Amino acid sequence: MMKITRYRLFQERHQAPAEWLDAWQYYHKRSLASDLLDEGLTPGEISIAVKKAIEVCCTMEIPVEQHFVPVYTTFNGDLFKDFRLSEFGFALTLLNAPVRNSNVAAFQFKLVQYFLEKSR
Repeated sequence: MMKITRYRLFQERHQAPAEWLDAWQYYHKRSLASDLLDEGLTPGEISIAVKKAIEVCCTMEIPVEQHFVPVYTTFNGDLFKDFRLSEFGFALTLLNAPVRNSNVAAFQFKLVQYFLEKSR
């Protein structure tokens, strides 16, 4: 009696590149949202800023996973949800942080100043 085995080459062929792409995207996100703690933001402010930045991506139909990867980190002995961010994700998060923070305000000011100088 002959036994037939079915192989799913199509799925197997695409799993490895997808896993590789996930790993590549993960390791090329060098910043953490929690890095903004060093800029004087609170965990709550960072969380709101990340949520708004993700909403921007959703509104513009930009794949969120390319710029935001959820991870868990510890801070002062507490475990909390964090995000690895692309440069784009980090900039969007910083843009959506509270402007009463002088570092956020300076970033926004320099960004607008740069844009206006380039458009002349």
